Amino acid sequence: MNGAWRTAVAVFLVLSLLAGTVPSSRAWALDLEEEKELGRKMLQTVREHFRLIEDPEVAGYVQGIGKRVVRSVGPVHYDYAFFVIDHATPNAFAIPGGYVFVFRGLLELMDSEAELAAILSHELAHVQARHIHKQLEKGRMLSIAAIVGTLAGAFLGLDGKAAQALAVGSMAGARSLQLKYSRENEEEADRLGFQYLTSAGYDAHAMVTVMQKMRRMNWQSDSRVPSYLLTHPALGERVGYLEQLVEHGATGGSRAAFRDAVGDYPFIQAVLMSGHTDVDAAQNRFTGWLQDPARKAAALYGLGRLALQKGRLEEALAHLRQAAILKPASPLVLNSLGEAYQRLGRLEDAEKALRSALMIDDESPMVHLRLGLVYQDQNRWQEALQHLKRAEGLAPLNAELDYHLGVLYGRMQDLGPAHYHLGRYAMRRGDFQLVAFHLEKAQSYLPASDDRIKELARWLKEAKRTPRDARMQVLDGF
Repeated sequence: MNGAWRTAVAVFLVLSLLAGTVPSSRAWALDLEEEKELGRKMLQTVREHFRLIEDPEVAGYVQGIGKRVVRSVGPVHYDYAFFVIDHATPNAFAIPGGYVFVFRGLLELMDSEAELAAILSHELAHVQARHIHKQLEKGRMLSIAAIVGTLAGAFLGLDGKAAQALAVGSMAGARSLQLKYSRENEEEADRLGFQYLTSAGYDAHAMVTVMQKMRRMNWQSDSRVPSYLLTHPALGERVGYLEQLVEHGATGGSRAAFRDAVGDYPFIQAVLMSGHTDVDAAQNRFTGWLQDPARKAAALYGLGRLALQKGRLEEALAHLRQAAILKPASPLVLNSLGEAYQRLGRLEDAEKALRSALMIDDESPMVHLRLGLVYQDQNRWQEALQHLKRAEGLAPLNAELDYHLGVLYGRMQDLGPAHYHLGRYAMRRGDFQLVAFHLEKAQSYLPASDDRIKELARWLKEAKRTPRDARMQVLDGF
């Protein structure tokens, strides 16, 4: 991947776990359970070093675009989950088990939904082509720990000492394997990525535009996280190559793009500004945007979000209603409008706005979450559960969802699932004592053979093996 996507991908890795022996000439292979374990460990490492953005608007939006691209890939062996890391470096990567990460800095660089879809398409192409797997096979990785250390060093910018510490018991750490894509890798990922992107309904030219943006930027290598460009060289050459692919229609099909290239992307950038930058700076930026007709709707949306954060609900409602007039088909705007109505106690108006949003996009996890909370406020438990479970299916591994599901199950007096979800929430918040409490309670309501019990027990066991300083880092970060 050179060009335009900064990222990192890691994927269907293979290895043989032979206690203390060198793998034989037979093909390495992780079974699905081992691959999932590798993914879980890498996810844990990411959580220990970075904060994840769990704002339902941002997380749900990226998850939705990612799932749309995944459907264009064809058969896959696991469910992909998409996360946003709250870090200014422009980067993205995928790891075994179906976990895909996009950094906030990359979202701030792009200008359209199609460009985000282009990056995800290219990353998934590397995964499908098993490019990282082939490099790991050459590196003769002997353990999952060694692979975690290698991926952490390559994609998270951990220094050699830190990465090697992750590769416990192995001489093969991050320094022994340079995860860089070859020119052949990039060509294959380009062609596959073009197919995925156009099959998902986007204009393949977005791959060119996002790379051109990065080419114009003069990134400084002062971050601990490697940017996309550092692991994908020859940027100028790749811009020309991609332009030729677009010109000659190397997409595997001639279907015209049918999705709005920009989509709700300006609103996502407004969310990032309102929630992850200086509030006064965001206020001034949105006020300036009001003078630009192309950005006025996003400006009103951003001002509405800031007012919601400050508890100025009537002001928020006024801004969001104006934004909805300008952009009536935006699930993001309608979702925040529904939140404003809900917090004002106008539950019927909230339901109406959110149902309108679902008519536009029935696969929006953030809208299902908000509608579930509205139904919960109305004591319509089963309808609330239906939408919260739908949101969970669309955006798994979300701490906020686990919290709300735990509370809802508790109100419904279904205490086994209630303690399970609250236990998952506690784990993601780094509160291991609370995890132990909810595990004990869940065990009294659920059979010992229940997979949910096994999941909490496994997480707790892994947490106890985590060094104290790492546990404190989790607590501080979350």
